[in-house]
Amino acid sequence: MRLALTGLPLSGVKSIHSAITGHAEAGGLHSGAAGQARISVLQVPDPRLDLLAETFKPRKVVHATVELAEFPGLFGAAKLDNQNVAKTREAEALALVLRCFESEVAPHPTGSIDAGRDLDNLYSEMVLADLAVVEGRLQRLASSVKRRDNEDDLAEHALLTRIRQVLEEGQGVRQTQLQAQERKRLRGFGFLTAKPMLIILNIGESQLGEEEELAAPFRGRADQVEALCGSLESELAQLDEGERAEFMSDFGVEELAAPLVLAAAYRTLDLRTFFTYSEDEVRAWNVRAGQTAKDAAGKVHTDLARGFIRAEVIAWQDFEQHREIKAVKAAGKFRLEGKEYVVQEGDLIIIRHSS
Repeated sequence: MRLALTGLPLSGVKSIHSAITGHAEAGGLHSGAAGQARISVLQVPDPRLDLLAETFKPRKVVHATVELAEFPGLFGAAKLDNQNVAKTREAEALALVLRCFESEVAPHPTGSIDAGRDLDNLYSEMVLADLAVVEGRLQRLASSVKRRDNEDDLAEHALLTRIRQVLEEGQGVRQTQLQAQERKRLRGFGFLTAKPMLIILNIGESQLGEEEELAAPFRGRADQVEALCGSLESELAQLDEGERAEFMSDFGVEELAAPLVLAAAYRTLDLRTFFTYSEDEVRAWNVRAGQTAKDAAGKVHTDLARGFIRAEVIAWQDFEQHREIKAVKAAGKFRLEGKEYVVQEGDLIIIRHSS
């Protein structure tokens, strides 16, 4: 899963990135040249993996991961960085940093703090970026539509004409009523205004304790909203565990940024975690809510999806109760499911397939 982290200039995107990644136990931070994305890979902590490792004693334990890609200066510049916008389109969701903190050293470029206004400006730029993509594609389709010799092109042109009207009205692709086939047709465009959105309010130390009050006005404007102090959290991330706990207590910080944002990202994308297990490896995987056993097989390996026969499934609560496969089977909780089975949170799944 890739999460694109961005915001307006001086909103504190870099400090939020450092806060989230600074205390990651694994994964790497890859810094490119100025203007290029910084990409971090974070392991998703999951105590259920500890129980699986204790039971199966595998050679390898693999956590699910989230790729966090920071795009500096993407919005709010005189000219839109089309190269990084294209990379942002590859992300499954957007994390937009909105500035709520005051600073005499780095005053807000507009001269005042107004996170709602900043969100409007960000969204307007995303709408314009999507509109440019639509206009370009419609131009390329024009000759085919004029000849009326390609039904697919005619359908795409009609759909994009509707999307253009929505965007011209300042609305996003997500506000458009679409059929499943139409959503599938639009998927390859990676429209920014079609993506799930997480808002991160970057607050000041003086605003600690006001997180819910600050977040409340944005609850209906994004899939998830979190408020955290990027400057403080990035400093906490550099401390050892003992010092960190003391400072967190002093500032009233109950939870660090990384697990907070990772949990919000999971909710934003409506993800479900399933596990595979063997003596060699226990591993956590993610699928979207509503995805099937065959989809899960494809996550593990495309060959498993192609040769899918059945899925051996154990619900997490059943494994947690019995702690070993023999006991689960004896209790009648070991199930065989077909390719249309909808994966549930925490399922243990082994895919049986033809070679």
